[in-house]
Amino acid sequence: MMNYLKSEWYRVIHGSELYRMTGILCAVVLAMNVLLYAMTFTDDTFPYATVRFSLSNLMYTLTALFVLGSVLAAMLYADDRKNGTMKNAIVHGCSRTSLFIGKCIVSLAAGFICMVVVLVVYIGSAALLLEGPAVEPSVDLLVAIVAALPSTAAIVVLAVALDGFFSKTTSAVVAFVAIVFVIPQAIAIVGMRYEPIAELASWLPSVLHGYNVGVFPLDFAKPWEQAFGWAKCMIVGFGWLAVFAGIGLWRARRIEL
Repeated sequence: MMNYLKSEWYRVIHGSELYRMTGILCAVVLAMNVLLYAMTFTDDTFPYATVRFSLSNLMYTLTALFVLGSVLAAMLYADDRKNGTMKNAIVHGCSRTSLFIGKCIVSLAAGFICMVVVLVVYIGSAALLLEGPAVEPSVDLLVAIVAALPSTAAIVVLAVALDGFFSKTTSAVVAFVAIVFVIPQAIAIVGMRYEPIAELASWLPSVLHGYNVGVFPLDFAKPWEQAFGWAKCMIVGFGWLAVFAGIGLWRARRIEL
């Protein structure tokens, strides 16, 4: 397995997917901060050219981490069957279980590196260009990201597992959207009428870190600051990580190459 990890990491480092993803995201967050800064030249009373407002855009949409991490995993492994990487790895003695675990580890490591670089550009450009204190909103954002990291890891593992379930990327994407967003949202809507269903929905990652967070600047309820908040964030994240990893491992042993 170590040889597979080394070869995959070598492929990632010398490939373009990680760099493209990181570059695009850095350009997006930098452009957003530049746009907020530029608005002060046209309107002296523009109230949103602040570090807090800029960084709150991610803190209020933490489910974006789910999507971006899964997109990166898809970019890294979408052509795995087509280019014969999986067959070659198995021929050279790598088990199907090791193959799945290796994909998850590489995807998570690449995603973490991408996130760190983008956050440096995001927070750094906000602090340099925008008004207001930078330390407090930066700490708030980092705390929110730490609270959502286990759930993000779970969703990335789910993306890798679904790639093993389906032979076509389109089918995997549809299943991913349904499992991560559509079904939880439907349960949350029903939960607006029935309290037990609402409690059930709150244990789903996209509800806990998405719909439960609220809309800025009203009704902003940070899950990690509520009673039992940090424990719940960790239980939800690591619990679903175990579920998705178990399903992925079960499927990996039965996949046809």
